[in-house]
Amino acid sequence: MYFGFVVALKTERGRDYLCRHWYYHPNAICVWRVFIGLAGTMLYFVIEQHTWGIFLFTVSAVLDGVDGLIARSCDLITPFGEEIDPLCDKLTYLPPMVYFAYDGLLSMTAVWTLLIIEACGQFLVRYIIKRSTKFSVAANNFGKIKAVLCFSLIIYCTLLSDALQLPDFSAEMLNLCIILSISSSAFKIIANRFYADILSILNLLCGVTGIFLVFQGRYVYTAIAILAGQIFDLFDGRMAEKHGGTKFGPWLDDIADMVSFGICPGLLIILKGNLGLPSFIFGALYCVSVGFRLWRYLVHDKHEKTLPPDAFNGLPSPAGAIVAVGACLFWKNLWIIWAVTLFISYLLVSHIRFIHFGKVMLRRVPRALVVIFGFVIVFIIAYIIKVKDSEMLGALLLMSFLIYLITRSKMIIRKVT
Repeated sequence: MYFGFVVALKTERGRDYLCRHWYYHPNAICVWRVFIGLAGTMLYFVIEQHTWGIFLFTVSAVLDGVDGLIARSCDLITPFGEEIDPLCDKLTYLPPMVYFAYDGLLSMTAVWTLLIIEACGQFLVRYIIKRSTKFSVAANNFGKIKAVLCFSLIIYCTLLSDALQLPDFSAEMLNLCIILSISSSAFKIIANRFYADILSILNLLCGVTGIFLVFQGRYVYTAIAILAGQIFDLFDGRMAEKHGGTKFGPWLDDIADMVSFGICPGLLIILKGNLGLPSFIFGALYCVSVGFRLWRYLVHDKHEKTLPPDAFNGLPSPAGAIVAVGACLFWKNLWIIWAVTLFISYLLVSHIRFIHFGKVMLRRVPRALVVIFGFVIVFIIAYIIKVKDSEMLGALLLMSFLIYLITRSKMIIRKVT
């Protein structure tokens, strides 16, 4: 249904038809999806028509993406629409969450915590702060991913039965919804020019947390902390370009990258080898390579006019951290880990051109798919937190790096031809 609207909006006839009829107006769709979602909730919990209840709620969840799609394509974005869209989201996914909490599938405390945060974010931020400040109250990426995750959590809870035998990590998903809800509200009451620095600080905190987890031997959580830092690092540069930043921003970004993608993985390499001399040498080599890579970018590459704006000189430090951590989690043979570390250290200090993931790859993906991709990452993290399978996480990290390399090679070949 969603991609049907995508195809229709790409044609002039389809776009004209959707824009002319009031019942396809984005604000009207917001109201439709609330009634459809509440009808699905009543069917599922009160009348116990589970199939129809799940179906209607899923339609409501899909319509959450359709209204924004039509609003952008038909130039129908209005201040009123920006206000009611998040409210309609909350009126759709919060009632079934409360029902599941009373049924015992979700934590009652966590659900009411989310409900209070959502209420404060909706009314305090949007209706009070908006009228006394110039801060933006439009939905941000944290809120969009949170909405997708909340909708998916409800559908996932309906599948938790003894027959399917799915692993239950609904509690982890709900906790991530709470974190994303807090982040979404917090970024609405902060001046735009501080966005990039805050994201860099969050990246730094992820790196410090990862270091503590390394010393505790909790390597899966260490990898998740590094991945969280990479998500913050992915957006801090874009926020700086869009909203500006402070004079300390570039240095703060590099310090955070050094801690999260240099020192933390380096310590993991050292402790993986039980503090042996070879592991210490390779771990230190990796840290020095990351430090040199960041220093060269800040001092030289950033001002190099011959370097394309969509390319890096040498492997980016976040990608290097993915490989280093993935190797430590996936392989038990220290010789393989050392060989991978040596190879990654070479790529970090080399002059091989690598495509910028945020500026090139991410921007070529449709906005809706970016939100879904963000949800998938959060979903996988929630699952891995539950099962604590280090080899699975290591394999996913190494596979993601291989996909990055293959995509980079195809883009370079396409440019040459």
